[in-house]
Amino acid sequence: MKTVNVGIIGLGNVGKAVLEAILANGELIAKRAGVALAVKGVCDVDENALAAVDEKKCPVKTASADDLIGDETIDVIVELIGGISPAKEIILKALKNKKHVVTANKALLSQHGKEILKAAAENGVSVNFEASVGGAIPVIRALRESFIGNNFAVVYGILNGTTNFILTTMARTGCTFDEALVIAQAKGVAERNPELDISGKDSAHKLAILALLGFGVHVAPDDIFTEGISGIGPQDIEYASRWGYSIKLLAIAKDTPGGLQLRVHPTLLPSAHLLSDVRDVDNAIFLKGDLVGESLLSGKGAGGRPTSSSVIGDIVDIAARIAFSGSADGKPRNFEYAPDRKLSRIESLNMSYYLRFSVIDKPGVLAGISSVLAENNISIASVTQDERKEGETVPVMILTHEAEEGSLRKAIEKINKLDFISDRTVVIRMEEEV
Repeated sequence: MKTVNVGIIGLGNVGKAVLEAILANGELIAKRAGVALAVKGVCDVDENALAAVDEKKCPVKTASADDLIGDETIDVIVELIGGISPAKEIILKALKNKKHVVTANKALLSQHGKEILKAAAENGVSVNFEASVGGAIPVIRALRESFIGNNFAVVYGILNGTTNFILTTMARTGCTFDEALVIAQAKGVAERNPELDISGKDSAHKLAILALLGFGVHVAPDDIFTEGISGIGPQDIEYASRWGYSIKLLAIAKDTPGGLQLRVHPTLLPSAHLLSDVRDVDNAIFLKGDLVGESLLSGKGAGGRPTSSSVIGDIVDIAARIAFSGSADGKPRNFEYAPDRKLSRIESLNMSYYLRFSVIDKPGVLAGISSVLAENNISIASVTQDERKEGETVPVMILTHEAEEGSLRKAIEKINKLDFISDRTVVIRMEEEV
């Protein structure tokens, strides 16, 4: 049985889990795949992380990535340090040295994936990145292999476990966003600095990768319309539930006559939809293809052990091709196959909206709001004002019929300047037919 040698760069939660899984389950992997994996070396700048690795099971322990990249006996470099630099330089150097690469680096791939994939093709080696989106969920493999014959109408995803946990906690307990964030941090679900997650930027990185695989478009995360969840209040979740909806931070890629929509934002989803049942730290990707129809892939979207499952799957994929075809470059992949595809502007979006106005309770408030909406061709489907405290601030909730985003923005900008508005208006987009 052929043995393929692996070098792991980065011994954080995922890197450590990958190493432990290969050592613990190596015999099982070999029986199933017909090829053995051997961790020839590990790299980390943390001396304690290196010291914890058994030299008898892993002969090379180093603080320099070059030691593994330059080792002629290593076939696959596994980059798990994250971030842009030095990860980018490490991966490009490995590819130039004819090393196959496995990475879980969503930020790097979303911004520099085109350059990395080009370097892999030029050097006749592979880059696998299943764990970059959805942790243990095999969505990358599904898009580029199982579903390769499909034209996709939509690819929607709950792609961030931290924000899904926060929204689930708010729905379950009625607590505020800030209170739910504290709970998430106490449980280790949210980082000390959670900005990347709660801002929606993490989901935008992942959506950029899904857009490349599902629609053949290379787009930078900064070009994806992105809103986070910090403005969501418990009353929004409560009223959404009353009306038969849940609120999720959704990453959306939708093929429309006006172009490809790419956006990340809090979304009202019908409670009966499959994505509404995705709770806590779980992730899910919902796809609709012309052949496969509707499909939902769900599971653990983060964590060392779940993510290591996808990383090992990528390693075995390369190892098997090396073992049985003598090369791992036997699958040429044209990811960016629609570079001129038109992207839809967020201002041209047409959909229904949930609006929460913070108003000073006095006569004429609803008339003032509705007149501005009407001026901008926005019709009201439903209005709710449960609280009445004359002279004090109360919430007014409105559901609109389908309207143009640009018109809604003009209306909200004008309404927010009215003297009876006491706080910024909360706007949540609604997806009726996901």
